[in-house]
Amino acid sequence: MKALIYQFWEGKISSGNRAGVDLMEQYAKRIGVEHQFETNPSWPSDCHIQRKGLGRYNPHYGAFKPIFDSYYDDYDYILFCDTDVVPRNTSENIFNEFGSFDIGVCEEHMQPENRQKYNIGGINSQNDLRWHDIIKEKYGHNMPKDDQGRHRVFNSGCVLYSKEGRNKAQSVFKDFKEYTDLMARSGMPPFYQGDQNYLNAMLPAFNWTIMDYKWNSQIFFQPGTSGDNRPIADYTENANFVHVQLRGADHYDMDRLKGVINYANG
Repeated sequence: MKALIYQFWEGKISSGNRAGVDLMEQYAKRIGVEHQFETNPSWPSDCHIQRKGLGRYNPHYGAFKPIFDSYYDDYDYILFCDTDVVPRNTSENIFNEFGSFDIGVCEEHMQPENRQKYNIGGINSQNDLRWHDIIKEKYGHNMPKDDQGRHRVFNSGCVLYSKEGRNKAQSVFKDFKEYTDLMARSGMPPFYQGDQNYLNAMLPAFNWTIMDYKWNSQIFFQPGTSGDNRPIADYTENANFVHVQLRGADHYDMDRLKGVINYANG
């Protein structure tokens, strides 16, 4: 099995994200796979989908570079991870758990309830369901809902692609700008133009699976709160990878980041 963990950063990387990359590189060595980190990655010029003119989320679409760049053709599996997805001190191999699927993602199981309670920057249940209707009309995809009819959220910060999934994505993925323009034209809040909602919109075309939440467990400030002593929503009890979504974490040093993710108990 030839496998790669891919990460990137646009601009000058901050200390917290650099520490996260270093810990991910150590994890890759422990499980015997390759790791690649790029700053300001180029986009393949011969690709039929270009990464340009996508507004504020243009950098985020760099997450899809390993799908379209022929440099990665020989890999059996490619794991994309955001730089704020940080591994604990674990040697459990994420690639051993994937199986025969095209794409694997983790579900933000708390989001349907949170988005029903809170409206943060236009991210709420009502807009989620508007987004469902737009995707159904444009692409013919029925988006997943929970047993209460609410939008299910799949996080794009940790996404595993098989060779088959990557090859299929090269023909199935729709034009990025077509998608972002559709969101803007439909009056959706800017968040819905991002790579996460784009990936969610494409998933029904694949044989995809929901990976165990331990591979993308989250910690963030409780929605609807503010101030210096905001309560923290911590979903990392059984985590192997911790998605550190705390405001200010970009500038943590290595020791503080390890403390937040409880690295020693990985």
